[in-house]
Amino acid sequence: MSLFSKVLHTLGLAGTAPESPGAVVAPPLTRFDRFAADNRQAFELIGALPEEQIVAEERRLAAEVTEILRSLKPLIGEGVSRLEIQEHVLQQLDSRDLLPALVGYKGYPAAVPVSVNAELISVPPSEKLLPASALVKVEVMVSSRKGYGAQSWTFATPDASAEQLRLLACAKQALEQGLRQVRAGAPVGDIGAAIQDVLDAQGFSAVAEYCGYGMGRQRIQEPQVLGYRAAGNSAPMVAGQVLNVQVLAKAGSRAIRIRADGWSVLAQDRGDGVVLSAMIRVTEDGAERLSRFVD
Repeated sequence: MSLFSKVLHTLGLAGTAPESPGAVVAPPLTRFDRFAADNRQAFELIGALPEEQIVAEERRLAAEVTEILRSLKPLIGEGVSRLEIQEHVLQQLDSRDLLPALVGYKGYPAAVPVSVNAELISVPPSEKLLPASALVKVEVMVSSRKGYGAQSWTFATPDASAEQLRLLACAKQALEQGLRQVRAGAPVGDIGAAIQDVLDAQGFSAVAEYCGYGMGRQRIQEPQVLGYRAAGNSAPMVAGQVLNVQVLAKAGSRAIRIRADGWSVLAQDRGDGVVLSAMIRVTEDGAERLSRFVD
């Protein structure tokens, strides 16, 4: 039995007697209702675990998420719907007995955000088809009952423009430089400064409203890991911390706007954007990379 089906037993819905005539019957649970209920149970279990056990599981899950993202590469092309991308990820999670950790988070209505071109992050997937020339951002957040894994990646369609490919290549360089700053005792702000240096040098903008974060008993916890230079961001990194380092960058200005759905983050000037992230563990003498680059 997968994690997804166990919720029926958790909620006491398996084998219940039929309703009496005239009773008000609650609508059946949707697949996403089950995901949300399983997530609540899993998050409670993770919050009570020793940190070392969580880190061991995060090491495993980070690798799993990278492989799930790699499995998407053949799908990324003109005419593929965003819901197809989400469904592929959900099938991958089911085969690994993992949960889509984003479902139900602050009311989020989907499992796998799929954002295209000037859509920066957090766009719920739809039947809308991918265009020929696109930067496709896919955010995968998972949990078991022992820890979390998370990674965002941007894929270029085969007909992506030269400028789109330049932005994506720059973001990969920026992420690499950010990860190289991770070591115990160094200011966490060194990560964002290194990221911004790479983006500035190639004429791209770091988006300031969203950032990376620590991971542990909660999927998102302190410290904030900014993807840009900021004054006062000098708290030292601590050995044992797991960080999710994120590059969120775009062509043109850094200004953003939010759609009426309250979730979808868009470029104000309609410039293309990218998001890339990786999980990394701080060590006494450097860092242990938990995620790998998808490509």
